[in-house]
Amino acid sequence: MEIQDFVNGAESLRDGMLKQAMHYLGNGSDAEDAVQETLLKLWTVRERIADATKMQHMASVVCRNVSLNMLRDARCNVQIDKVGYMANADNPHNQLEIKESDRMLKQSISALSDRHRAIIRMRNVENLPYADIARIIGTTESSVRGMISKARMELLKNIKKAKQ
Repeated sequence: MEIQDFVNGAESLRDGMLKQAMHYLGNGSDAEDAVQETLLKLWTVRERIADATKMQHMASVVCRNVSLNMLRDARCNVQIDKVGYMANADNPHNQLEIKESDRMLKQSISALSDRHRAIIRMRNVENLPYADIARIIGTTESSVRGMISKARMELLKNIKKAKQ
């Protein structure tokens, strides 16, 4: 596909992709980011796009996948963040709740196996992609995904125990 054809196609598809991303993400700025990411991905494969119909189909699939990935990343990358707590830390009761929550979380994390703790740290604190984690520990990406899932389930179980 020629550059001008790509630009024309991208302009005509942009509104549709934005609506599609808004459907998944529900946030205008996130939807805009998803559309930009989609256009970048399409740009990298523009030489394999034969015509406008194929571009429209690819744009729809890529936009959906980018939006779903953004949702998954937002859900999976839950990090320990005290900013929201600090806004309400002006009274002793809230300060006590914050300290207790921190204690339970630290206790739950320390109860994880060393392997699970390391994998959770690599993915959620250091934000390493699955491929890098797999390379570090010498396994496959799908195996890493399974290990992370098991580690999260163990962490959730530990948090529930700590609350009791």
